[in-house]
Amino acid sequence: RLGEAGPLAAMAEKSHIHYGDLGSALGGAGEDHEAFTGSNIHAPTDADIVQSATDDMQRARQQHEDAVRAFEQRASQRQMQVPTGDAQVKSKLREFGEPVCIFGEGPYERRDRLRTIMAGRTAPTMDAQRKEAAGDEDLFYTEGVEELLEARVKMSEWSIPRANQRLVKERRQRLDEDPVEYEERVERFCTFIQKSMVAEVSQVGDERPLTQGKFSPDAGLFATSSWSGFIKLWKTPSCEPVLTIRGHEDRCHSIAFHPSCKGTPPFEGNTVRLASASADSRINLWSLSESQPLNVLEGHEDRVNRIAFHPMGEHLVSTSHDMSWRLWDIETTTELLLQEGHSRPTYGCSIHPDGSLVATSDLGGVVRVWDMRSGKTVMPLAGHGKQVLGVDFHPRGTILATAADDHSVRIWDMRKRRCTHNLLSHNKLISEVNFERGEGRLMLTSSYDGTVKIWNTVDWKVVKVLIGHEGRVMGADHMPASVGGHHYIGSVAFDRTLKFWSTQGKAEPPVDATAFMT
Repeated sequence: RLGEAGPLAAMAEKSHIHYGDLGSALGGAGEDHEAFTGSNIHAPTDADIVQSATDDMQRARQQHEDAVRAFEQRASQRQMQVPTGDAQVKSKLREFGEPVCIFGEGPYERRDRLRTIMAGRTAPTMDAQRKEAAGDEDLFYTEGVEELLEARVKMSEWSIPRANQRLVKERRQRLDEDPVEYEERVERFCTFIQKSMVAEVSQVGDERPLTQGKFSPDAGLFATSSWSGFIKLWKTPSCEPVLTIRGHEDRCHSIAFHPSCKGTPPFEGNTVRLASASADSRINLWSLSESQPLNVLEGHEDRVNRIAFHPMGEHLVSTSHDMSWRLWDIETTTELLLQEGHSRPTYGCSIHPDGSLVATSDLGGVVRVWDMRSGKTVMPLAGHGKQVLGVDFHPRGTILATAADDHSVRIWDMRKRRCTHNLLSHNKLISEVNFERGEGRLMLTSSYDGTVKIWNTVDWKVVKVLIGHEGRVMGADHMPASVGGHHYIGSVAFDRTLKFWSTQGKAEPPVDATAFMT
């Protein structure tokens, strides 16, 4: 009786329970399946499940890309070169059209805002880069003043005869003296320096670290500059202080004697005998007969690093952190030339013995040689990996030495237009390099490792290492002429001391020393 059993009999006929989705269980059971898939119930299909998984993957991928982009942006912001001075930061914000100051914002927050703005700039397209590169190749000229033209003519008239004399002297020397004999003579002189060069005098130069020391052209004086702004003159070789002047209110970074400066104080007459450069962006010209500067050269927008007189004696070259070097007329105190071309602050400068070329270096590791008669860059020298702080021409005019923060000195041949020697000179930054005046048989390098090294300019080997300073050596200089037949070197250091090194110490000079000593 099926009718009487009802639902219980139907359940008894099921031998086991089936597992699976409702769709397969219902099969094609008509009304029940239609009731399950009604309008108020949505059963997800395989396509719906795949679509949902795809959306989740895209959302996760987008979040990952956003996180990577934010990380790269922060990394690029950390590596971005942003001005540190508050005035430069405000000037940069004006260039971007942004507010210079926001309420409650300090210098640190303002600089951080500038970094964010600079990082948000879009990168230039390839077409824009090509147009920019093509524009860099175009020559452009800046109109100069009439005084600059007159100065270039004077330099040409002064330098060309001296270049001719130098070449004639070089040819005559090649004919009169065999190169092997010259090398042997220099080797004997270097041996004499190695055996007899010792520290003779050590003197505390100032209350604050010394920055530079230079001998006068006639070897009668040694001038030092310091962070205190004081300039002191010392008598050579006794190292007695003879004159102290208050040079600047800020740190004094460089000093230079006029080529015609001779004698010792007291001086007479109001002629320029010394120039000094400071962190207050000023250059003072001194007659050394008064306690006040004779004239002040103003024009640089940042600290002045190095200065050098033109051999003619009428002009002065200065380098500065404003990424330019300038040419001044010391008689009229006018700025004849503002020369750009460096992308980083300019530091070292040296003028060719003929007065025709000037070499400048910057903190980006680039050295440029300029023709002062035409104003063109005749030789850009790129080889150092870090900032170049010192440059100097050899007295013969064919070699240029550059010293950098990469602990090396590079020797450049001006005729071959390439680097011929790369000398790993010191363990730390090299602060200054200069050649012996006259024949140029020796080269001096001073370094932050506390030593001064003397080099042979024939084979570029170390002749002597002068150890004595307790701090980093800021500079060293050769005495232009011998005193009593002896060779002198002066050095200044961060330990506030100046030292004179001479050959009249432990060893006596050889019998034929006078034949090759200057």
